[in-house]
Amino acid sequence: MKKTIFGLVISLALFSHSMNAQNNQKQTFKDQYLQQAEKNADAEAKAQMVLITRKYKLDSETYKTLYQTYYNRRIELEKAMMSTEKSKKSQNNLTHVILKYDSISNHYVQALKNKNLIGDKILRPDDNSKFASAVRNREKLKLDKTQIDSLIYQSKLMAEKKAENESLDLKSYERKILPTILTDEQYTQLLIDLNKKTANAWAKGSWQKMKERGIDQGLDSTKVHNELFNYNLAKLVKKERFGKDVPKTSESMRKMNTTLPESLRRLQSDEARNTSKKPEETKTKFAW
Repeated sequence: MKKTIFGLVISLALFSHSMNAQNNQKQTFKDQYLQQAEKNADAEAKAQMVLITRKYKLDSETYKTLYQTYYNRRIELEKAMMSTEKSKKSQNNLTHVILKYDSISNHYVQALKNKNLIGDKILRPDDNSKFASAVRNREKLKLDKTQIDSLIYQSKLMAEKKAENESLDLKSYERKILPTILTDEQYTQLLIDLNKKTANAWAKGSWQKMKERGIDQGLDSTKVHNELFNYNLAKLVKKERFGKDVPKTSESMRKMNTTLPESLRRLQSDEARNTSKKPEETKTKFAW
């Protein structure tokens, strides 16, 4: 009997020692895991900050806040993944952690982006947007400081949006934003300046075709050129401003002549009847 009791005591002692050893091993593993998690979090946060500081200027307080946000996100994810629980609640908690910290970091990054865009008052030399063109013609358009700042901001914002979304329609974006910054007269004048060269080239091309076809008799070259130039310019400006929504117009646009000149009507009629002697298509062609 005494031997049995003694054996039982020994067994319990060994079991207790074994359990303590297992618990110690688990605790050691947990501590090691958390130590590694902290290293991972630090590395990830620093990597994120390298990417951000390459693009934006940060003060020390903003840097610390953003670093801590990325660090905490990784730590909480590591802790959540360490749990062996696979319930729906556990999965929801993991999703909540991701969404919470992504929302915080995105908020800060967006604020930095806006601050950077607003603070940068220098246009890139290769910026050929209409926003940039308006700024470069600020004296002729008589832009005020608020308009200039808004145009510079929008030129940079559009570039950011294009980088994020390659399918962004830049012309549509400009058509949407420019009327909110420029007056009707300023907007029309900007488009006139941007399309003069093309309108002039088309007018010269049409006159040359009339001469080649022998239908220039009795026509004054200067008068015809001016008529074609004004017609081409009006069409180009209207298309630039309203896109496919061509029935639209504005007060300043009503001053522009969109009536087909008789000389161009004669050229188009001759091209339709005598295709064999047509050297090339008339440049002045529109879809409406």
